[in-house]
Amino acid sequence: MKKLTLNKIIKAFDLEVVCGKDKIDNVIEVYGLNRAGLELTGYYEKGEKSHRLILMSTKEYSYIMNFDEEVRRERYKNLLQKNIPGLITTAKFRDELLFKVGEELGMPILRTAAESTSDFTKDVLDLFDNYFAPQIELHASFVNIFGKGVLLVGESGIGKSELAVDLVKQNHLFVGDDRIVVTKKAGYLYGKSHEILKNLVEVRGIGIIDISKTNGYKVIMEESPVDMVIELSMFKKDGVDDSERLGRNFGTYSILGMQLPYIKIPVASGRNIQTIIETAVAKLKITQSGLYEDDTKLLTDRFREFAENE
Repeated sequence: MKKLTLNKIIKAFDLEVVCGKDKIDNVIEVYGLNRAGLELTGYYEKGEKSHRLILMSTKEYSYIMNFDEEVRRERYKNLLQKNIPGLITTAKFRDELLFKVGEELGMPILRTAAESTSDFTKDVLDLFDNYFAPQIELHASFVNIFGKGVLLVGESGIGKSELAVDLVKQNHLFVGDDRIVVTKKAGYLYGKSHEILKNLVEVRGIGIIDISKTNGYKVIMEESPVDMVIELSMFKKDGVDDSERLGRNFGTYSILGMQLPYIKIPVASGRNIQTIIETAVAKLKITQSGLYEDDTKLLTDRFREFAENE
């Protein structure tokens, strides 16, 4: 598992290091960002939550400035000695005493120039998600088609990479190939390419291709929600045709405890798989819009109507 350090947060958000520069490599081991309101009153939670990174802004400043210097110093000392990885203040927190106490204790205190505390908090937690959120790596190709993130899975050599190239040629967006990192954030799944294979795709007979150079950065999508899984399978494998012939509801495919719409498409010579996949995604969009009419029911109704008119 990758380690999140204060230094990575400093670089990501261009934070000023007010004090404690020798400890900016402190590892953040607990997810979350605590506002220090309760802690400044003297109340501290037990367990992991008490070791989160601290953020202090206008509300904390307004509260703590009700006390004289001696009380403030004591409360700052108690806060900074609670085995926290560090503390971040906004420009709205202007009590220099905090920084003096931090310097005395060697505690890293950082300052952000962000105007919106809520936006800054969201951005920091988004970064936390990359390190703490549940994550899995899948052998797949990942393309965003008509605004839907589609994972293409199937046995090695079935043609996932070549199909991804075909879809990109039709102005769909390339996310990644071969090694796709899927992360669960706030109840949704997001996928992106493994860093090593970013923008790269392997086509048998040609080799490795950099899609960003052959097709331009306009076709690259860094990260996409995962909306659907399509499995490619050999048509009549072992002499058995197990493909669907009539319309049916999508199946489900489980990733990190989330159930995604799933469909299996047989691959055979002469089948335009690219067009079939585009049709499958269009069907998913219609289904989710509530406008979809079950194909089997539609066919049954037409047979009945035809029979009644005979």
